[in-house]
Amino acid sequence: MYHLQLPSLFSILRVSGLVLSLCLGCVQPVQGKPSDFIYTKGVKQDSRLAAAYIQSLRDPEQAYSLIKQFKAGKSGEPMTDWERVYYVLTMSRLEAYTLTDEAPIDIISELEVLAKKLKQPWIRGEALLHRAILAKETAQYDDGLAYLDEVLIIAKQTGFKNMTARALKWQANIWFYQSKYDQVLSNYLKALAYFEEQQDYAQVALVLSNIGNIYEELEQWSLAKKYNEKAFETYNLNNIKNDYTAALLNIHAGIVANYYNKGSEEAGYIRKAIKHASKTGSSYVQLVTLTNYTSVLLDENKLEASLRMSQECLQLADNIKDKLGRAFCYESKSLAYFELKELNKAISTALVAIDIYKEYGSNSQVIRLYKLLSEIYSTNGNYKVSLEYFQRYVNDKESHYLSQKREEIRSLQTQYITQQKEHQIALLRAESQLKSSQIESQHSREIILLLSILLGIAILALLYRRNSHLSKDNVELAQSNVSLTEQSFQDPLTGMYNRRYIQQWITGQIKGDVPKASRYIVALLDIDYFKQINDLHGHDIGDRVLQELATRLQQSCRGNDKVARWGGEEFVAIFSVSESSKAHELLERIRRSVQLENVTIEDKMLAVTVSIGGVEVESKDKLAERWQEWLVKADSALYQVKENGRNGVKVEAS
Repeated sequence: MYHLQLPSLFSILRVSGLVLSLCLGCVQPVQGKPSDFIYTKGVKQDSRLAAAYIQSLRDPEQAYSLIKQFKAGKSGEPMTDWERVYYVLTMSRLEAYTLTDEAPIDIISELEVLAKKLKQPWIRGEALLHRAILAKETAQYDDGLAYLDEVLIIAKQTGFKNMTARALKWQANIWFYQSKYDQVLSNYLKALAYFEEQQDYAQVALVLSNIGNIYEELEQWSLAKKYNEKAFETYNLNNIKNDYTAALLNIHAGIVANYYNKGSEEAGYIRKAIKHASKTGSSYVQLVTLTNYTSVLLDENKLEASLRMSQECLQLADNIKDKLGRAFCYESKSLAYFELKELNKAISTALVAIDIYKEYGSNSQVIRLYKLLSEIYSTNGNYKVSLEYFQRYVNDKESHYLSQKREEIRSLQTQYITQQKEHQIALLRAESQLKSSQIESQHSREIILLLSILLGIAILALLYRRNSHLSKDNVELAQSNVSLTEQSFQDPLTGMYNRRYIQQWITGQIKGDVPKASRYIVALLDIDYFKQINDLHGHDIGDRVLQELATRLQQSCRGNDKVARWGGEEFVAIFSVSESSKAHELLERIRRSVQLENVTIEDKMLAVTVSIGGVEVESKDKLAERWQEWLVKADSALYQVKENGRNGVKVEAS
């Protein structure tokens, strides 16, 4: 009897820093040219606070020392609004990059309030960027991309190149999860050019590392190694001292070393990453480091230790509510069970991981697990199921990876033909790798043939019947794609339209004209004291409140009105009205409909109110042309309602 030999699976689970968490926070240049706004004209700034802000990515410990000096110098006096801006921005990074004794900050809320007080659009841009980062970390990718669209508009209006670069980078971070590798690479290269222009070398090191990670994902290992080495070189030459960045660089170096069968080097890199991660305040970088460490323990045949690390990994992922992180931990646990010959447990944990990966559209991880399951079933003697999973692995890998490499080549050809010679070299190497992948696919087909012989005529009949259903599958796939498009415009919690839908509808990118009317109202609605509801009753009750409010808002709207969840506890609505006097009356009716009836959830009766800020718009053309302006005015009106005690309505004239 033939025994199927598949490649070793110890190398399957190497999780890059990009997969779970790319650098948190909003980073400014660390040396050389001044950042976009650290020297904003007319702003009086304490030199220690400004220095802390600039140093916070290059040397977080030094930055924190400067923060403590600044606070000591204040002698208990409250900070000015401008001082608070830079303190909040600095601490938003230090919370992830080092360990501090500072009280936690509600970064987004503080920045939004300060943006209104100081009337500075760039501060609002920073708040939106943090909203995008939060959306990315909670896998709300469409919301994150919508926030970043707004950040790019603000960055363009203010001329802030560093903000543009960071927004481009975070777009790429989200697209990575959606396997849009050509767009990811394009954005990273654009961001890299901006950061190099501003001599922001700490960011340059991170982006170079992220580019290397893309090539890891595409299995272009020589390029992955090259960019990781460039990242290390930038880090060391510029005397950067950031444990968060060092952890990510060592993780990527370990993954590359594993490919080149340098097990001792990989273990050394991962153990360095663990040491650096322990000095950060980031649970995310600790999680990704722990996941890679479980693979090192498997390579060292420390199976029980690897299983324990996998369980710790799950506990950490639960603590930070990182569901995608749980999938990587389950995958690691499955590998440990497999090596311990506990095959049923290996299968069940792998299937849990696959379900989560599919939920988040993580195609490359699903493909990787198909290969693992094929190996497990083959070891168990179940060649029929082993063949099925291996066919899925080969087919999906061929369609996924080779198409991505072709897209990457086309992108490089059309967008970077005039750039540096290294990009031309990258193109040639990508083409070479494409050919290598095709050869690998041919080898995989030979393995399938071997399995088919084991299964005999029965399996051939099964494959024939499966192929006969291909047309039906294609129809179902097309229907599924339509469904996915619809889902991308729907808020999963409330079932309402989401922010992305409204932005594309208002600009005419979605079918459905804006209704004709003499004037319109753009309104922002915010649930009053929603944080207290979550704190007192729990997030599950908070979610139910959001769902109930969404239902009431939709019932209060007419057929031509549009209402959507804007983010968090905030909703946006667009109404058409016949005359100005109707505007306040309409919004007041909605406010009362919420106030007059308590929200009943299980045995709890909650009194819920909303604050509403609106702005009148005179024409359909102005509604689309000046959309961002109307949002700002509606937000300003909402802010005034909150300042006056909440549970009210304010309508601004256009």
